[in-house]
Amino acid sequence: MPTSVLRLAETLVMPATSADEQVAWADPHRWGVDELALDFDWANRWVPLEVDERSPGLLSPVLHDLLQRIDDRLLELSGQANADRWTPEGLTVDPGWADIRHLSSQALTEIALDLVAIPSPADL
Repeated sequence: MPTSVLRLAETLVMPATSADEQVAWADPHRWGVDELALDFDWANRWVPLEVDERSPGLLSPVLHDLLQRIDDRLLELSGQANADRWTPEGLTVDPGWADIRHLSSQALTEIALDLVAIPSPADL
């Protein structure tokens, strides 16, 4: 189980960093801003379900709430009408991304309380 939780934590590290760090991370990988969301979405779809099935109660209700709030915010940013929000500039100035950074940071804190050591952005 800790490996699953670590993978979830890894997908939260970059969304929790500053916009400048996020842009700097995406550039050398030739990834778009959407990779921040896609990576999280991938882990968020299976990790909580798997962990809750095998170890009920391991993930706190607070963490579940934070993951849902991140997912909701990403959904609010989605769609063709919001394409400008999914650019390096949008990442830097959009309040939705600031909220995602804050929520991701809180989720990492919740995970780190009892479950796994959080990797640094440089390790990703």
